[in-house]
Amino acid sequence: MATQIVIQNGDNILVDNSFLISWADKGNAWQDAWCPNTVHAVIWNNLSGQNEIQSKDPATGNMTGNTDLNATSDAVGSTTIAALLTWAETRKSQIEAAISAHLDAEADDEANGTNNALANWMAYDSNYS
Repeated sequence: MATQIVIQNGDNILVDNSFLISWADKGNAWQDAWCPNTVHAVIWNNLSGQNEIQSKDPATGNMTGNTDLNATSDAVGSTTIAALLTWAETRKSQIEAAISAHLDAEADDEANGTNNALANWMAYDSNYS
């Protein structure tokens, strides 16, 4: 399971400080209620500084305050940090498998002089939204 997650709502999701998921690639298991439009960012990592939810006013985009996160059981939207970490590891694995399938198809095309590979890794991802 992932141990770190930083969510920049509407932008990207960083998993274990090394795997970046763009917002468009979050997949069909993501639920918007996990990170409502009142959330600017969710930070759960082992870097210096407080793990927290950074809140905003969705009408103005202005920050409205932070909520400290102290345990994986702490709530974020309609879920918990633990559930987000589990989701992040699953989504990371799905994306890696789709990328691998795409690269294998391209290599097969190159080896056989064919053109059967789909346009990009997203086409190999049944969980893409």
